[in-house]
Amino acid sequence: MTEAAPANDPSGTRWQQAAGVVQAQMAPGQTALLHLATARYHAMNEVGSRIWALLEHPQTLPALCTTLCEEYDIDAENCASEVAAYLASLHADQLVEPLP
Repeated sequence: MTEAAPANDPSGTRWQQAAGVVQAQMAPGQTALLHLATARYHAMNEVGSRIWALLEHPQTLPALCTTLCEEYDIDAENCASEVAAYLASLHADQLVEPLP
């Protein structure tokens, strides 16, 4: 297995939802995920749920931040930092994967 690029990799790594993850909409803006291989549940708030929805199709960090900055009151620098950390967390939990 090759080591994935870090979530804040400036080379334009594209991220997508990992296979084997089942999702359920809980309340408005809240999503629950179940990773079938690890049998671990994950809860997402409104912004996390939006990021998850965007990752239905491969996205780069800059593309995610472009959308999120338009939809939420966040500047591009903070968005990049926070979303990179969030992608790294999702990747560590095997919920997202980089495209080769």
